[in-house]
Amino acid sequence: MSASNNRPRVVLRSITFGFLFLSGVALAQTPAPTPLTPPAGQAAPLSAPVSSFAARAIAKNVLEELGTERVGLRDEASGALPNDMWQGSDPEIVRAVLAQMPRRMASPAMRSLAHNLLLPAARQPRANLTAAELTAPDEAGEAVNDPAAPQAPWLLEARIAALAAMGDWGNVNDLLDLVPQDRLTAALIRQRVDGFLVTGQTDKACAEGQAALSRKPETQWQKLLVYCQLVAKQASAAQLGLSLLREEGLNDPVFFWAADLMQGLKTPAPVLTQRLAVLELVMLRAAGRVLPDAVARDGDPTILRVMAAMPAPPPEEEKLTAAQKKERARAAQETRIVLSERAVAAGVLDPDMLRARYLDLDLSQDAKPEQISEATSENVRARVLMFQTATKQDSAAARAEVMAKAIDLARADRGQKGPDLTVIGRLYAPLLADLAPTPDLVWFAGHAARGLLAAGMPDKAEAWTELVRQMARGSLEASGLADSLWAVERLGRSDGRAELLTRALRAWQATLPASADAQQRQTLLNLLAAVGEPLTAEDWRAVMVAPPAMSSVAAPSPALWQGLSLAARNGRSGETTAFGLAALGEAGPHMGSPVTLAKVIESLMMAGREVDARALAVEAALVAGL
Repeated sequence: MSASNNRPRVVLRSITFGFLFLSGVALAQTPAPTPLTPPAGQAAPLSAPVSSFAARAIAKNVLEELGTERVGLRDEASGALPNDMWQGSDPEIVRAVLAQMPRRMASPAMRSLAHNLLLPAARQPRANLTAAELTAPDEAGEAVNDPAAPQAPWLLEARIAALAAMGDWGNVNDLLDLVPQDRLTAALIRQRVDGFLVTGQTDKACAEGQAALSRKPETQWQKLLVYCQLVAKQASAAQLGLSLLREEGLNDPVFFWAADLMQGLKTPAPVLTQRLAVLELVMLRAAGRVLPDAVARDGDPTILRVMAAMPAPPPEEEKLTAAQKKERARAAQETRIVLSERAVAAGVLDPDMLRARYLDLDLSQDAKPEQISEATSENVRARVLMFQTATKQDSAAARAEVMAKAIDLARADRGQKGPDLTVIGRLYAPLLADLAPTPDLVWFAGHAARGLLAAGMPDKAEAWTELVRQMARGSLEASGLADSLWAVERLGRSDGRAELLTRALRAWQATLPASADAQQRQTLLNLLAAVGEPLTAEDWRAVMVAPPAMSSVAAPSPALWQGLSLAARNGRSGETTAFGLAALGEAGPHMGSPVTLAKVIESLMMAGREVDARALAVEAALVAGL
């Protein structure tokens, strides 16, 4: 059974049954025809008839509870936002802010926050219309905005679109599996087909496209049919389809180029002026060709997902010298590793595949072997060497030494030239998890705790921090480690002792190396203030008197900023989360504005999303090297 099938699903599966049940109840309770006059000796009933507006409002509530938009994969028990997250929200504002959510989220905390927003079976917000507006007749004399009329599942469409933009096609497919086929809108059918294509379910995509083509012969379905015919080795039928599309005047050079490649033709690549569509992407994947550099540089999560999972390209047929072939192969290997690291950062590639890529890279033939002692964060082969060396060590201490070097490099680099700590933590997660926190490894406790936290394994990290706490009274080394870990511990879970904050803050600052800049101190203070710690002017003094740091990071628009403020102030958790994600943008908590990050964390805390807020704060601190 797949992991997706084990995922808790919150869905109103009894839509059909519910309608039948309600209909049966209505029939069973239908009274006999009422006589025009009451029987002799019986008074007329005193109850007033139910108004047509009230009846439609009741029907509206029934349809809302049983609507197809109410499907989900998470609930509050798993940390998601409540189903009434959009209560009191303006539908048009919700539509707009969901469309502004970032595509690329190189932050596990942001992706978790997005899942908590997009995966629950939330109720669709509705405009606050008065009774007069609901019953006002249109030109034909019929009531408009009838609450009894089924509502279009625009919220489900927006949720699916946001997940697809993130490259999260597994959840897209799982959500759409819960919607009855006859209730799928045109937009949902398109996303369903794209989901099948990306995840390699070609037969399902072709069947869905054939059905859509029979209903409405649109160009997109004709193009899909050509792809399906090429995959099925039906060359004549595919050629006929391509000829028809050309005769119809289809101006899509990328599609025709991809079709040529699938047929083994060496057609020059056209100029790519926009992001590749899913169909074009999978056609290039099927052709087994290396995608152009411009495609990879775009950084779109779906593109990264497909490219990172593609097999190594075949050897070039050009006439090259042995040295040129070796250098080209070396560059291709490194590019593949970097692409895989970026895909893991975007959350669209399993870290297991990245580990396999690291282990597959043969370093034995390098003319100048890398040395771990000389490793730098931007050196791909040095990163591979460290991982391969760590996996080969039988001694726990020797393995820890190599991992400590890798973690130190990521902390110092902060994601500028190489993968940040969230990627390195997930890369080494199995090795870190296998190490037992023993007193002889107390020196490694800070590295292990940070790496495990970055990998999303807080329980494993807690074992190392507990080791440090137990040894702190009798060991200066352990005491210093406890002070250095205090920052991320306090951000993740406040101990509530405000009177010890200043003392602990000073002890933490004393653990910083002399080379540490004021930026790190400012980062921590900014995050502590965001989660509500009672900092004083004295706590801020050291960074206030330091020269101001220059920043070129753009702040979010006033509309996003004020929308976030208003949503948090009024306790609208759905809006707060959506505005927060939009405000962080693709820069995220690592590369974005610290002022914006603090604003988002404060707003989430205000809206009751403390766990999500602290997760952002801890991740930002870890990547910043704290």
